[in-house]
Formats: sequence, C-alpha cells, structure tokens
Amino acid sequence: MTAPEPPNAIPDFLLEQFTDLSPETLRGIADYARGDTYIAPDKAPETIVESFALQDDDTLEAVAEYADSLAAFLETRDAESLTAVTSTQDTQERWGHDNILKWHGN
Repeated sequence: MTAPEPPNAIPDFLLEQFTDLSPETLRGIADYARGDTYIAPDKAPETIVESFALQDDDTLEAVAEYADSLAAFLETRDAESLTAVTSTQDTQERWGHDNILKWHGN
C-alpha cells in the first residue's frame, strides 16, 4: 500500500505540515475540518487550525478525506508519522542501492 495522493485542492503549506502528525492527530484534524467537533486536536499545529478559517468548504472536505486516508495508511504500517515511513523507505532504498553497487564491484 502506498501513501495516499493529496488532492490538488489542498494548499501546499497545509500538506507540508501533515508529514509529522500521528494518525490520532490526523483523525482529529479530519473531524475538525468536517465540523464534527469545534475543538481542534491538542497536537495540531496552530497554523493548520488558523488556516481552516480561510479555506472554502471544498478544501476543508478534501483536507478531511486526505487526513483520514493518511491516518489509515499510517495505522496499517504501525507508523507514528509520514516522515517515519518515508525515512524508513529511504534507508531501505539506500541499503539496496549500496549493495547493488558493492555486488557489481563499484
């Protein structure tokens, strides 16, 4: 399973802040974006919470769907954040690349 692709409706400055969030915080952000709760998650960055006031309903729904799908992805990998998943993948890819070079005498 690969990480979900973020919708184009979500501004880049918001997407950048999702990389270090836990599945629990992402689910809370999704609920907050949908208006299911009026209390933002404690661990949600203030910039995300504040920016929601400037977003239209379509963007907020896209944020909610993406945050839920990203949380589900992280839960299936038992990961604490997207950064944790990608740094593990980078290490594994680097290990494979280094071994291929070693095996071929380079």
